[in-house]
Amino acid sequence: MNVFKKNLYPAACFVMMSCYSLNYVHADLGTYNFTLKGNATNSTCGVDESESHKIVDLGKNSTRQLKVPGDKGARVAIPFNLSQCPPNAEVTFTFIGEQNPVNNQFLALTNANAATTAQHVAIELTDSDRNRVPISKTSRFPGDLVGKSRPFLVDANGKVSAVFYANYVATDAAATAGIANAYAEFRIDYQ
Repeated sequence: MNVFKKNLYPAACFVMMSCYSLNYVHADLGTYNFTLKGNATNSTCGVDESESHKIVDLGKNSTRQLKVPGDKGARVAIPFNLSQCPPNAEVTFTFIGEQNPVNNQFLALTNANAATTAQHVAIELTDSDRNRVPISKTSRFPGDLVGKSRPFLVDANGKVSAVFYANYVATDAAATAGIANAYAEFRIDYQ
């Protein structure tokens, strides 16, 4: 485990979002899974073992909902329950992935140039107050991670719960139907 700052430790897990839909006008974008993978240990603040791998079904979204840049699909909750954190510490989350070329705060779809990939669509992540959590581009230089979430306070028992939301967002034109896969990593920092 790398130490980035004094008393600041990362816990990384991988997130996979995938979507498949029919390739015709006004088709549903389809569903995609949000898969979280990680290792639970007895010695550090992190997601509970029961949540080290979870799939969140984000449902179906029609391209009719994403006609104008900024239009958004339905928000789906992504809960995180952490344990064994230092009591009264503050925990932040950073989501790291390929940034959308139109708006670098959104998560880009993979294989963006493929004929079967949905176009003019990205994935937005927000907190429970609807504040956007920007996607960070790289985890190579932890000091450069600017897209951190607001801090969450750990209780006296070393536990904290956080909820984020993911949704489709139209970027620069009306969304077109297609496969909408995206990959990201999340980092948990506490101090």
